Amino acid sequence: MRCMNVVCERSAFLSRGRQHVARALLGVLVLLFGFVHSRADGPAPSDLPVDYSLHGISEDYTPPEPDSEGYYYWKGNLHTHSLWSDGDQFPEVVTAWYKRHGYHFLALSEHNLLPRGEKWINPRTNRYARRGGGMDVYELYRKRFGDDWVETREVNGELEVRLKPLQEFRPLFEEPGRFLMLESEEITINEPGNRVHVNVTNIAELILPQVRETVPATIEDTINTVLEQRERTGQPMIPHLDHPNWRDGIPVEDMVEVENLRFFEVYNGSRTAQNMGDGRTIKDLDRMWDIMLARRLGELNLGILYGLAADDAHDYEDSARHIVRPGRGWIRVRSRFLTPERLIGAIEAGDFYASNGVTMRRIRSDGGRLSVEVEPEEGVTYTIEFIGTRRGYDTTRQAVPNGTDRYSDEIGVVLETVEGAQATYTFQGDELYVRAKITSSKPKENWATEGEMEMAWIQPVIPDAAAADSPPTPPADEN
Repeated sequence: MRCMNVVCERSAFLSRGRQHVARALLGVLVLLFGFVHSRADGPAPSDLPVDYSLHGISEDYTPPEPDSEGYYYWKGNLHTHSLWSDGDQFPEVVTAWYKRHGYHFLALSEHNLLPRGEKWINPRTNRYARRGGGMDVYELYRKRFGDDWVETREVNGELEVRLKPLQEFRPLFEEPGRFLMLESEEITINEPGNRVHVNVTNIAELILPQVRETVPATIEDTINTVLEQRERTGQPMIPHLDHPNWRDGIPVEDMVEVENLRFFEVYNGSRTAQNMGDGRTIKDLDRMWDIMLARRLGELNLGILYGLAADDAHDYEDSARHIVRPGRGWIRVRSRFLTPERLIGAIEAGDFYASNGVTMRRIRSDGGRLSVEVEPEEGVTYTIEFIGTRRGYDTTRQAVPNGTDRYSDEIGVVLETVEGAQATYTFQGDELYVRAKITSSKPKENWATEGEMEMAWIQPVIPDAAAADSPPTPPADEN
């Protein structure tokens, strides 16, 4: 039995004084590299004492507290868009939002491209900039980052603004033990009847979309291409399936038998993601997760499936729409170091949780039980549900045209419910898996589905039958 919270070593946070020194050194280095500001009369090297480290962007930041074993829960979003594809703000504005709001890592995952090379946009005519406010988007960019950073040119009497590639702007934001950026891509296929989007976190090279005859084949081949790149380059990266219920939805039957599928979004921040289903043929994602876990572990002898939460943010600041706003869904990864290698290792071990608002203080599994504890908010109550499927469940199902089949109620049973901020479930030994879901009494203000509450999803654990027959180990003192 694997421990649910494994891998990673302790991160030593920079003191406030060392943070200021690091920012100052970073600003000097950037100036030495001589970032160029392009004007209508031609490019000229900058000689202004601009603080490119964005001093003060995290002045109010309070670092997370380590647990008794020296692990931190790093907060991050793996699904984000900017003007490089169909987001409506410049990537620096997007990144600054996440850093200011206490995130520790961010993946800009543009559709079928990597933010590299030369790209210019006209903020007055660009489809996505217009959605964000047109010239107001440009003026906000100038206000936040200064004329010495923003590069412009005039083409046929129209203003164009250069989109900075990731490698150029990431030094403005990254800080050891504080904030990390991960280059990513959303491999996007929007063929009728074959709408498959796969995010690749920490990608090394661009992957072009591959359309196959069926949805399962498209998912499998796309993930295989990612895994082949990982093997060839030696760079750790993880693929996950985006928003399964978007548009017409991907039914369970098109996902469950994909052998290499290990991660999917159980919560997506888009108001078109249909996280809770449509009440007809599209099931809610919690139900779909349980069906896939039960069948993969109980019938198909395939691996476990982990659930992520993500913003999928497109609409920022004064955008004309509120369909996909930032700050709706994220993951918290338990790791000692804030590095790509350690984060990905912990995610692959299931050592993380997904959330749209609830913060966890502690999650532990020793093979014989699963214990969870919420970081409570004053005036908020919590319901903790331990959910699982027992061996020998009823495997019959009824076909549903153009949707997920109807399955037995023996799949995804609530094994125990506790009202409060902490709870422990002791495995009985006949469960295929056990996961936990925490629902608070606090409504989600920045909602994806109207009426949703703030929640957290704990990753499924496969019980150790031998451990389940033994007396539970007393919890360690972590105070």
